[in-house]
Amino acid sequence: MTEEVQHKPLDCAFESVQDVFALNIDQAVEHLTVDSLDEYYQGAEFLSKIGQGDKLSIAFLKTMPWVGEHFGDGSIKKITDFTYNKICRTPNKPAVEIFLNSFIIVVDHINKDQLDEYLALIEYHLSKTTFSIHGIHDTHPSPSLIALLGNINLLLEQLDFKGIYEWIDYGLRYFKDHPERQQEFFTLTTPDSKAVFQRQRKGLLFSDIERPINLFQRALWKTDYMYAPYSPDFEKLEHFSPYIEDEIIRLPDIYSDLNGVNGCRRYMALVAHLVAHQQFTTKIVADNASPQQRFFAEVFEDARVEYLAIKQYPGLKKLWLSLIPIVNEFDCDNTNQSCLRHRAIMLTRALLDDEHPYKNKVILDYVDKFKTLMGAGESSTSDSLTLGLGYLIKTRGPSDALAKVYFEGTEVTYRDDNRSMWVFIEEFDEDDEIFQHETTPDDEEVETIPPHYYDEWDYAYESYKPDWAAVYERLHTHTDASKIDRILDKHSALVKQLKKVLDLLKPQNKKRVRYQEEGAELDLDIALRSVIDIKNGSQPDTRINIDFEHDSRSVSVLLLLDLSQSLNEVVGSSGQTILELSQEAVSLLAWAVEQLGDNFAIAGFNSDTRQKVMYYHIKGYSESWDDTVKSRLADLKAEFSTRMGAAIRHGAHYLDLQQSDKKLMLILTDGEPADIDIHDPKALIQDTHKAVQEVQQKGMYPYCISLDKRADEYIADIFGSHYSVIDRIESLPKELPQLFLSLTK
Repeated sequence: MTEEVQHKPLDCAFESVQDVFALNIDQAVEHLTVDSLDEYYQGAEFLSKIGQGDKLSIAFLKTMPWVGEHFGDGSIKKITDFTYNKICRTPNKPAVEIFLNSFIIVVDHINKDQLDEYLALIEYHLSKTTFSIHGIHDTHPSPSLIALLGNINLLLEQLDFKGIYEWIDYGLRYFKDHPERQQEFFTLTTPDSKAVFQRQRKGLLFSDIERPINLFQRALWKTDYMYAPYSPDFEKLEHFSPYIEDEIIRLPDIYSDLNGVNGCRRYMALVAHLVAHQQFTTKIVADNASPQQRFFAEVFEDARVEYLAIKQYPGLKKLWLSLIPIVNEFDCDNTNQSCLRHRAIMLTRALLDDEHPYKNKVILDYVDKFKTLMGAGESSTSDSLTLGLGYLIKTRGPSDALAKVYFEGTEVTYRDDNRSMWVFIEEFDEDDEIFQHETTPDDEEVETIPPHYYDEWDYAYESYKPDWAAVYERLHTHTDASKIDRILDKHSALVKQLKKVLDLLKPQNKKRVRYQEEGAELDLDIALRSVIDIKNGSQPDTRINIDFEHDSRSVSVLLLLDLSQSLNEVVGSSGQTILELSQEAVSLLAWAVEQLGDNFAIAGFNSDTRQKVMYYHIKGYSESWDDTVKSRLADLKAEFSTRMGAAIRHGAHYLDLQQSDKKLMLILTDGEPADIDIHDPKALIQDTHKAVQEVQQKGMYPYCISLDKRADEYIADIFGSHYSVIDRIESLPKELPQLFLSLTK
């Protein structure tokens, strides 16, 4: 605009609007063309006269100068018309102000030619979520428009329009008729909403690359740390760094390409660096070191552990250097900003890169000191602290304390926060708990593990519902272990029968292996034959020894018990419940498996909607069949419902970790999968069938023992031919151990 443009008065009766107009008109004149300025006036005047107070005009006056400048002529009128026709004339009037204010964010995230696409997105969401009663007219506002607009910054920053539509469609598919749940979904607070959002983002999800990264970790360091991905967008962790603690690696849930390095290689660099710290770093006391001193000590320690790792695996050098930025030596002006991070990133590069471009004398001096230290063959974390203190003393200046810090190009994204390097003596210093704590009614503090989320199969759409079921792990409660001993005494005759069968199945301690060049004993027959060959001038057989190897069963078993409410039903004239008979059968089976020496675990499950699937550990793979385990088994309780698919997936997670040739999952249940939040009886049957297929694809063998007389109606749809139905539930204690033995011969 030129200076000849004069301000004309705004035709509006609201003094508050006139005050805002006076504050913003200069900005409008500066940024808008003549045509856009006319649209600015007309829009503000129009919105002040439609009977909705002054708030709409105020929001309009504040945001439209930037909108008109970004999108060009006609854009302000287009937004005014959309606001009135699509929002103001519907029950969604409370969202108008938020809609107008959202454009301050929108102009930063979409291109000049994408305004129509953005307005079409909002209209699509409105049309799908503003609903009517009896089909007369729109009478209820969209439950989720305000929630959607509240997250517009995150949506436009992380997703393209196609991804946003996918996310919206998923929410509408499952929550269109549930206003409260719909609002929760579009607020991005529910696990399934976050999961769908994450799968639409640009980049490589860690969940898609976890297996190869885990193999990479094992190949390099022979370690098996677990992973706990985090999402900074949802966890409000703007500057959160990866770390490793309590044998768990915390790392970002998604990586996009960076400077030509793909997401997979970025994850490899991160894991290699974290585990290198575990191999070579020893904790030192942090309390006497200032933050700046610790900062430079960490630079040297990062370089030290990477130097040691590169000696073992030289290929890591190229990987790490590809992710360490190269900055210009003179980019930071120390007269008006702190150059602390600038000096650190130059040093970081120089310590590992023999061809670095830096000429700074102090940097070169400390690179030489570092290489002298590493060349000597002996180094420690304390040496890194010494070098860091010396470097800071040599380079620090008054500008280091300035609030304005040079950040550009100073971040090494694969490096952690170095918590593995420091120990704080002061109590409660930098206390960081992975697990939350809750208080029981008895005021006992117990450790609570966060839930595991599993996808659930939707057969109607032939797709997964991401992170749909929340599985909570608990150690089962316990009572008097002698109850299980009394059960075994009660079935002493059956125990004797089983013992005879078990003796036949038990592996021999040793198996003789003949024809060995080296072994524990001499094989006299072969040795004599070799002597005869020598005397006859023939080439003797040198394999004249016998060795022995263990001929053991390589079997891992998970017994997964349905602990739903229906197990409280009394069976026949015995007066016993299905739960009590199951308890007896499992006791006998556990005793039998223990006699065989097989690796086995026992777990139970029930559910109270998808948001609370309980998984109870009764016996772990590493636990013996002792009073501790018996006391848990003695306290079995039956309650709630049977969301079987989620329990099978969670049990398979632990069974898959076992090192065995055969992995058997036995599922003991008295009915079909069901839950109180599912109204389609086929839904959980189909999901459980999908879970069984997933388990089979991983090389495990799921087998169901059903106590339901109606099981023939559905069980083959879930397990195929891998099931048995026990019609006489009273015979379960006898039949279950025998069935197991036949499956593991």
